[in-house]
Amino acid sequence: MKLKNLAAVILAASTALLCGCNIADLSFEESLRPPRTMGDEAEIEKLISKTAGSNYTLKYPKSGSYRSAIIMNDLNGDGVDEAIAFFKGKDETAGVHMLLMYDQDGEWKTSGDYVTETTDVDCVDFADIDENDGLEIIVGYTTYTPNVNFLSCYTYSNGVTDTIQAGQNYSSFYCGNLDNNGKSEIITLSLFSAENQAKASMLSYSKEKKQIFVKASAPMDPNVVKIKSIGMSDFDGSVKGVVVDGSFASEELVTQVIYYNQSLAVLRNPLYKEKQKNPTTRTVGVLSTDFDGDSKLEIPMAEKLPFHGEDMALTVADKISWCSFNPSNETLTVKSVVAENRKCGFSVKQPSKWVDGSYTAINDENSMKLYEWVNNALGEELFEVKAFDVSAWDKGKIDGFTLIYRDNRYAYAFTNPQGKSPMKLTDDEIKTAFSVTDNRV
Repeated sequence: MKLKNLAAVILAASTALLCGCNIADLSFEESLRPPRTMGDEAEIEKLISKTAGSNYTLKYPKSGSYRSAIIMNDLNGDGVDEAIAFFKGKDETAGVHMLLMYDQDGEWKTSGDYVTETTDVDCVDFADIDENDGLEIIVGYTTYTPNVNFLSCYTYSNGVTDTIQAGQNYSSFYCGNLDNNGKSEIITLSLFSAENQAKASMLSYSKEKKQIFVKASAPMDPNVVKIKSIGMSDFDGSVKGVVVDGSFASEELVTQVIYYNQSLAVLRNPLYKEKQKNPTTRTVGVLSTDFDGDSKLEIPMAEKLPFHGEDMALTVADKISWCSFNPSNETLTVKSVVAENRKCGFSVKQPSKWVDGSYTAINDENSMKLYEWVNNALGEELFEVKAFDVSAWDKGKIDGFTLIYRDNRYAYAFTNPQGKSPMKLTDDEIKTAFSVTDNRV
């Protein structure tokens, strides 16, 4: 039986310990050893032991989608997985092995053992960058400088592994097709450091030179000290880009959009302008996400709803404007506006008949009350949404509240008092306006 599940075996052990991106290395990693397994797994373990000797330590990628020290993937499209293992020998202080193994007629063999002078693996990804219908292995290795890693690339075919010259430093990278040429590019993002300028680079593969080169680059905000999230989005059906959420030293968040302008043959980052404030700068810990389910990333802009006085400033809800990016004029267009209760993870969408500045919302414990805003003061209460503990809700109906939605923790319900305001909503309109949020830092 061909091996399909080893990644799950290794990942199950590591997932309990690893979550999120760019987390610190595990202090007890030196004590980790490969599991004792049977069948194909045992053959792979034997190959690793044969290469490394009896004592070695598996090395787990620190970030990205592939967090196992042994990764299974079908690199050449033949329907059978190859195996990639990262490890360090007991007596090796600064060398990480990448061992690639393949199954030939039921027997596992070694295709290549590549040793890199580093202490850790930052990230691993796979992409077809040379249009050969296979997946190249893109590996980032750490350096001794924070936020500076270096890129390596390998290609596999018919039992043979070769290196593709890369030689690029980066802080984070992402693989995808930005220029609609049928193959993937590697987008590297570099934070400002003594070694690097803050910039984004689009790396492409040259068949003639058989190496990766910088096709285009664009400056990024040098004040961003950490990248929080990266995602690729289709903006208008013909233009794709990378949406990058990052944070300043002040912990404010900001979003940058990296895309390739084919008519000008340049990489663009239009939301960043030197000495100008990025309109997405925000103190609210909310990240770009597909807010409305259209398979495109929306970008948040945030501010407080109307309030008066210091006391009210502490409880007034945040107003999040979810925006699409338009590459034709490089602007953001507001698609939806919501008021948020961050503590309980829900939001209320601004109805179309409401206008900015005509309402506000106050968060109190587990509830949000929405009011008219008249003459710089609270007006009539419009409705309230409250999150009840599920156990409390299950004990019996809460007087005056109607259930909207429940999960394992909360039962979300609302009350809609009578009133004369033209801004009053029906029960169904309140239910439609409600949503659960899950895009927190």
